Amino acid sequence: MNTNTKRLLAVMMVVACMAAMLAGCGGAEAPDAGFVQMGNPLVEVASASEMEEKLGHSVPVLDKEVETYIVLVIDGKADTGRIHYKDGSLFNIKKGSGDISGIYGGTLESEQAIGGVTVSFYRYEGQSYAIWADGGFTYSLSRSPTLQEDVAALIGG
Repeated sequence: MNTNTKRLLAVMMVVACMAAMLAGCGGAEAPDAGFVQMGNPLVEVASASEMEEKLGHSVPVLDKEVETYIVLVIDGKADTGRIHYKDGSLFNIKKGSGDISGIYGGTLESEQAIGGVTVSFYRYEGQSYAIWADGGFTYSLSRSPTLQEDVAALIGG
């Protein structure tokens, strides 16, 4: 093989390698299957009526100034309603039964019948909160400066 043929063959090999590399890089990158971004499951709504519309049921509301109305969305469905009051009170409502307070490790202080409903009052690290179930729903109220009165208003209202 003469020198010109060797040079031409070397140039052709370099061009072929570059073309193969560019062909491999030219396609769209496949997404990383291990990374999936979730949307925010907490949706702030403007009013109790909008919360009721999203949840599909009525929501009792205290006669207090509201800071925020929040709907927790799980698997694309409205699951839990949460109302933050300006005095620090936090009210939760959800279809079903069980503790939805989000406070774990509390000590049961008492159980009281209020409006025909058994309410469990707990204490955890100086904070009192209440949990009750009625009519296919479970409720919790925490951080309320007037806990028993507010629970009675929610059950009666």
